[in-house]
Amino acid sequence: MKSLRVKTQSEYEVTITDSLAAFTEKVSLLIKGDLVAVITDSNVDGIYKNEIENSLTGKKVIKFVVPAGEESKNVENYLKILNGLADNGFTREDTVITFGGGVVGDLGAFVASTYMRGIKLIAVPTTLLSMVDSSVGGKTAINLEKGKNLCGTFYQPSAVYINTGFLKTLPKKEVLCGLGEILKYRFISKDAKIDISKIDEDLIYKCLKIKADIVSKDEKESGKRKLLNFGHTFGHAIEKLSHFTIPHGICVAKGIVYALKISEKYFGTSEKVRKDYILTAENLGIDVSCEYDLNELISLISIDKKRSGKGADFVLIDDKFRPEIVNILLSEIKGYIL
Repeated sequence: MKSLRVKTQSEYEVTITDSLAAFTEKVSLLIKGDLVAVITDSNVDGIYKNEIENSLTGKKVIKFVVPAGEESKNVENYLKILNGLADNGFTREDTVITFGGGVVGDLGAFVASTYMRGIKLIAVPTTLLSMVDSSVGGKTAINLEKGKNLCGTFYQPSAVYINTGFLKTLPKKEVLCGLGEILKYRFISKDAKIDISKIDEDLIYKCLKIKADIVSKDEKESGKRKLLNFGHTFGHAIEKLSHFTIPHGICVAKGIVYALKISEKYFGTSEKVRKDYILTAENLGIDVSCEYDLNELISLISIDKKRSGKGADFVLIDDKFRPEIVNILLSEIKGYIL
């Protein structure tokens, strides 16, 4: 078992283990109210039906199950769950548990952050992507028709419980999705010596340690936290154009190629960095090619939340292999790529 403290304004512990007993021993002790809402999706519920509920003895558990997939991160499900909490008499003394991947985590955390202006939240991620990234840091969101994550808040959980046992039932495409996000960490931290040959507690801990250190210095993404968006500016545009049929982590992996291309012209970064990255990704089984029109991608970037003024923020890698946050005019993006 490993653990780390995320030192935001409201400090909390992340537990990384392969035992469900740790949930009962550590996490469930934080639940003080009588009511618990478990928010999950149809895939997770089909495999782990009452896994969390069985550990919540003495509590009344209300379960909300949304269809698996990015499309569920919408206004309709958000309001449905909010009304469900109200109908069941939830108060600010009660608890929301998100049990699933990034979609469930984002949606459920947004519910928790806004119901009665904030209710206790515990995150139980079940995918590799959510374990190494979205479960920690306090970002919550739902999607709007215009784009991904355009409506959300910053709201930290009271605890995060990561059980690597959940990875045993993860489809291969979801493992690759997580690895696509893990590749990001190799670029944004000079201390990141991440061995991706084995997916275990150590790998998850190293990724989250990098993220926790960044978030503790910039909780609301006013500066350094933007480094965590490496690959995401183009990645989100690719995700939108695919109608969310390409998993988020794979889109980020594709977006990293664009970020490295821009880095070559902007900073004079060696082309070898990009070629080595592509080879690493392909050896993992991740397709980092992109079939979408560059003009369409840039058009979507223009309405991304990372837009600032007439430009958009990109995380680039300079010629000394250091990450830098750079704002590039939308009219100039194409010239850095072609």
